[in-house]
Amino acid sequence: MKFDTILEYQNIDRELIAIENDVAKSKERAAFVGAKSKLEAATAAVGRLSHEATELLAGYAKLSARADALKARLDEFDGLLDDIADMNEADYYLRQIDSVNDEIAALEKEVARDSERIDAIGAEYKKTWEAGRKASDAYKEATAAFNAFAAKVQPRMAELKAGLKELEGSVPPEFMSAYKSLRAAKKTPAFVAYKPESGTCGRCFMEVSGATKSKLKNPGDYAECPNCRRILYIPE
Repeated sequence: MKFDTILEYQNIDRELIAIENDVAKSKERAAFVGAKSKLEAATAAVGRLSHEATELLAGYAKLSARADALKARLDEFDGLLDDIADMNEADYYLRQIDSVNDEIAALEKEVARDSERIDAIGAEYKKTWEAGRKASDAYKEATAAFNAFAAKVQPRMAELKAGLKELEGSVPPEFMSAYKSLRAAKKTPAFVAYKPESGTCGRCFMEVSGATKSKLKNPGDYAECPNCRRILYIPE
């Protein structure tokens, strides 16, 4: 019969889809996905803190070096004013000294701020690392539980997949192509019986167009439902 193999294929695949949905909706998978998300978040947080600390330490070193250079410059002014008789020249050097002192003060504030943030990062890093360790343990536990759950249904899934593979070569290519396209769109069952008495689709229950009805008059006829795009057929 024209539809026997595709309907058998569809029935086997529906069981496989049901198992896959059970696995996807299981509490074991939910726990696994949640644990994985927490581990990824903790790992990303540790990475961000490490990156920020590296940048701060590099900036801290540059600021410290600049502050040391300015202090050395101040040392060059020591005793210089004692030998200057010209007031304008003295005023010039005093302004230079004030400018250097202001820059040193600003740098010291920046260094203190960065030093404080580095200390805060250290404390935050320890806390985040501990959270990451716990998340890693939870992830391992959730993974083991999910794998154990999946292992229980794996033999039946393998059996169903083998049955589908065996049948696939016997299904007319146009039926197989249509089926796979509809399955990918999550429209299963893909092949449904047409209801000539009501002129409706056996799945979406909508009345089909007159053009579609004209294609569905005799046993063995089939056509695409204009509403849900499933394949309507008349049993032979």
